[in-house]
Amino acid sequence: MSGRRRPTSGMIVALAAVLAVLSSGSPAMASVGAVPRVDGVQVCDKFGSTPVAGGRYEVQNDVWGADTRQCITAFDTGFVVDPAEHNKPDGPAAYPSMVWGCNYGNCTTDTPFPRPVSQLATLRSSWSVAVPPTGDYNVSYDLWIDPTPRRDGRPTGAEVMIWLKNTPRVQPIGQKTAEVSIGGTTWDVWLGAIDLPTISYVRREPTLEVTDLPLGQFVADAQNRGVAKPEWFMTSVQAGFEPWIGGAGLATRSFSAAL
Repeated sequence: MSGRRRPTSGMIVALAAVLAVLSSGSPAMASVGAVPRVDGVQVCDKFGSTPVAGGRYEVQNDVWGADTRQCITAFDTGFVVDPAEHNKPDGPAAYPSMVWGCNYGNCTTDTPFPRPVSQLATLRSSWSVAVPPTGDYNVSYDLWIDPTPRRDGRPTGAEVMIWLKNTPRVQPIGQKTAEVSIGGTTWDVWLGAIDLPTISYVRREPTLEVTDLPLGQFVADAQNRGVAKPEWFMTSVQAGFEPWIGGAGLATRSFSAAL
């Protein structure tokens, strides 16, 4: 779970990203031993962000759960976290992530959100990441749902998380209650709540790359379980990492989403 804040612009430090270090090797389960060095837009403000891909997406630093230092360097297809000096054994320190939609009053260019939950059947996303050899974290989508077509503030309806990978000590909110098959693989379903209901889908076989993952099917399953209502609205699709300990070297190689 994450607590988003309204983002602000980052500082431009260069014009182009050096992508070779992120695209080398096998992207499916590769990790990086050293933090890749890329040029791009560096953001170090706790709740700072910057647009990428012509404004279609926003990359946010979002250090919502700690006061430890974290920076991201963003480029058109993703971002790299460095540094990340977190040490929270009991919960996430931040959610550095890609954003598509509306988040604390900041809406990405030509976004289809907010959009009724009943109109998300074709929602899908592709995402490839790299991870460091140490630290505690998860790799997760975060889908935000509100009873109204909210563009500002924090949604109050439900949070749908989709975990592609997590280190052993990192677990979702609540308890495991079921399992479901979506996108040709099995997911454990966790239900819990702090200030709003959260449903988390944890992939049984961890991966660091998905292609055309049917996000709409997760939302439909959340409806079937009573977590989301068809008349509610999705406000944004987010994809990133929840570092608990460490976090430097977490990287999005590429990200896309479509409806």
